Amino acid sequence: MTASTLSPPRVQPRPPGRLGRLIAARPRTVDALVVGILLAVWLLAIVQDVVARPGVPGAHADGTWALWVVIVRYATAIMASAALLLRRKYPVIVFTVVAVIGLFTLLYGWAGGVALAVATYSLAAHQPDQTAKANRVAQLAFAALAIVILVYGITVPIVGVGNALFVIAIYFAILALSISVRERRLYLSALIAHADAVEREQDQRAQLAVADEREHIAREMHDVIAHGLTVMVRLADGAGSRLDGSTEYADVRRAAQHIADTGRRSLADTRRMFSAFGDDEASREPQPTIEQIPTLVDDYRRAGMPVTVTQRGTVPPSPGVQLAVFRAVQESLTNVLKHAKAPSAVTVDLDFTSGAVVTVTDDGAAHSGDSVHGSGRGITGMQQRAAIFGGEASAGPIDDGWQVSFRIPSGEGEDA
Repeated sequence: MTASTLSPPRVQPRPPGRLGRLIAARPRTVDALVVGILLAVWLLAIVQDVVARPGVPGAHADGTWALWVVIVRYATAIMASAALLLRRKYPVIVFTVVAVIGLFTLLYGWAGGVALAVATYSLAAHQPDQTAKANRVAQLAFAALAIVILVYGITVPIVGVGNALFVIAIYFAILALSISVRERRLYLSALIAHADAVEREQDQRAQLAVADEREHIAREMHDVIAHGLTVMVRLADGAGSRLDGSTEYADVRRAAQHIADTGRRSLADTRRMFSAFGDDEASREPQPTIEQIPTLVDDYRRAGMPVTVTQRGTVPPSPGVQLAVFRAVQESLTNVLKHAKAPSAVTVDLDFTSGAVVTVTDDGAAHSGDSVHGSGRGITGMQQRAAIFGGEASAGPIDDGWQVSFRIPSGEGEDA
């Protein structure tokens, strides 16, 4: 089992609405479209002013325009629009350039004010996320703009203080909106990062649980293999000693001696290989068998669990199968003790008529809800134990409780 099988890749949330998804998918294309529309309207407004009545700023008494004013207005419109294309990358610089141009063209119409509104929004909304003082920078830049606009309204009668305050209020609302957008984006990014961190931690815990269970199984397999090899060596030594001195069975005695020597080397190699797991003395203790299940059940009964055991068929002779069955019963009863709420009946059914089938059922009401928050180590260990012998294990809710099923097919674990 790997991390990829434990949890699927996280799907990042999509922006709400079609427009939000379009902007998120193609931000530069959308910016180019918006700036293109703004520039076209701005240039048309300049053309309209050129044919305006006398009295408009920049126009002569006869209705003609000063050529340099027209050229400067066209140039500033193009410069401001080009600067807006970089508003996501350089929001402060773009705001400064567009603010200067917008204030210069304020007497000539509203187009420069619209460009300045876009730059004001970008001032906070598109500050780099890693900038801790982004909001303060945006507020200071806006404060400087507000002071200039207020002075502009005081010194230029055609603008007036009232209009200046109205413009400042509009730009302040745009700035507040952009700060809110940035804070929301940072909040969502933090939530996604936290969710990813939690998911990685869960995957790591699951991997550690799998590794720990594999280590535990490896220890037990060491004991099973060591037991078999020890018995084989003892039998071979016994057979060799019975044949010692007999010339008639010299070949058989040499074969028995070879078996014993091979077994000793294999036993030493096995212990050496598994010594990396440590705790070698503890791993040499006798492993439990099916005969110890009644003693195990008595322990749970003394803990107040109403356990009943039924057994059918002939117990398989394989120590590995018996150990796997014992551990399956032990883990299942532990699961009931930890998660089931006041079970009135817990049954352990051992069926050895065809292979080894263990079924543990309880009627604990809150079993499934608690198990969802468990580590999953128990069922993972049972599945791995069963898989060693070609079997399977599963756990899940039933109509009146919870059931664990552990099955090893017939013939697995027996001598060839």
